[in-house]
Amino acid sequence: MLVGLLFVSALAAAVQVLRLASATRDLRRIQPRIIEMNGNLNVAQALLNDTLEYSKHNPAIDPLLQSMNFKTNSVAGAASPQSVTK
Repeated sequence: MLVGLLFVSALAAAVQVLRLASATRDLRRIQPRIIEMNGNLNVAQALLNDTLEYSKHNPAIDPLLQSMNFKTNSVAGAASPQSVTK
């Protein structure tokens, strides 16, 4: 009875070791792709920040930024012309 329990326990441990080895191999396989994607995200964020800074000096780019929802139409806290006239 105890030998059977020991055998089942050892078998369960072996299955868990195989699952861990498989998960580790998958992580090592996809890790370079994750690093590459994070780098691309950082480049895109820097480009967006530079574009928003550029728009402070050259507002002609604002319609493009607004159409892509990178910049809102109004400044936060500013009163709209309709609310002033009422």
